[in-house]
Amino acid sequence: MIKVITTLLFVLIAITCVSAQTQVDSKHQCTPNGEQRNITTYFEVPEFIATGLTDGSMERVGGVIRYSDDLQTIAWLRQGGQMGQVAESTAGLLEHVTRLSGSGHLALGQFLASVTPFLNISMAGFSLIEHITGIRAHEEELERIYDRVSEEFQRNREVELLAALSFAENSFTARSTAYKHEAVVHVSYELTIARAQLMRDLAELLRAEMNNENSRLAMTYQILAMKVCALSARLRLEIGEDDAALDGLSQCVAEHEDYVERFVRKWLGNRRALYFHESVDDQYFESYLSIERWLRGQRDVLPDIVRAYRRGFWDDTVTEALYTRIGLNKVLVENPFYQDSLPNSEILIENYQRLVGFEQELQSMCVPTFSEWEAFEGDEGVAISDHDGFVMLVNQALIDGDRENSP
Repeated sequence: MIKVITTLLFVLIAITCVSAQTQVDSKHQCTPNGEQRNITTYFEVPEFIATGLTDGSMERVGGVIRYSDDLQTIAWLRQGGQMGQVAESTAGLLEHVTRLSGSGHLALGQFLASVTPFLNISMAGFSLIEHITGIRAHEEELERIYDRVSEEFQRNREVELLAALSFAENSFTARSTAYKHEAVVHVSYELTIARAQLMRDLAELLRAEMNNENSRLAMTYQILAMKVCALSARLRLEIGEDDAALDGLSQCVAEHEDYVERFVRKWLGNRRALYFHESVDDQYFESYLSIERWLRGQRDVLPDIVRAYRRGFWDDTVTEALYTRIGLNKVLVENPFYQDSLPNSEILIENYQRLVGFEQELQSMCVPTFSEWEAFEGDEGVAISDHDGFVMLVNQALIDGDRENSP
């Protein structure tokens, strides 16, 4: 009897393990018939994606493109291995996708000019060292910030963060697997502390007046905190802890969503009828509408905006913010407030969307592990690692097959 029970237990355990493995594998299947991969590589935006982004049936979220109704990921953006290594490197595909998605027009110019630090467009295709380098891009700005702050403990924060980055670099080059695991635990702890301090500073900035100085601080702290999240996830991925990386990203996404929304609302201000003024250039007006779409989570926002702010259209006290008085005459100010508030909002939203894109990427990758996903070189004549621009990986099953039966 005991042998029978023992045998049954082993059978149940085996069935459970097989079932669990099947569930894990099915999460990464990209086709209805259970095949592990049905991905097509594109070096230009395919027509069906362009149409979907234009008519609103698809949307871009950072480095992923998904259907707007059921949020299924249909495509992933990835940087080619030769991007920035050759003179002909181009961001053409990313630029095209961004314009088609109708968001981030003002931020795009700063991204292409490398004026403002951005998160990477994807988690795959960027090594741990590149993530660390991305954070170090803030180092000069941090120096300027801390030079203006007298509290010594804030200077110590910078030192602690940079020490954690150096430790992370050393762990990357280590050959011992046991040492790498130990180092990841240590660095993750240090990065958690650094990010908690940044988020505390952000909370204080929300209560402060949003002048130009505080706006720059808010921007730097937010993007830096997001990059710290991405680095923590990448560290976990380096040692094969994909689930832990995804959990950490999900927590960061939830926390940053509130902060980004609150800062954007603060930057836009309460007198939003101003954005309809005849003096506001079309590109700024379109930027304002795209930001409202993100805040409201809907595509057609004009009726709601008009109802909310129509009284301000005829209120002279509202439009005074756009003018200055010279003698008896009023003239438009040379640098109106929206020339900072709208680009800042776009940049912050774009970085947040890229953080969300990291989460979506790990949830939707079509292979069991991240290391396999990153190693995928494409199925066309030119390998991704040899390409000098951005590429798009498309889940062809969701184009050619049955969306309802696809995981």
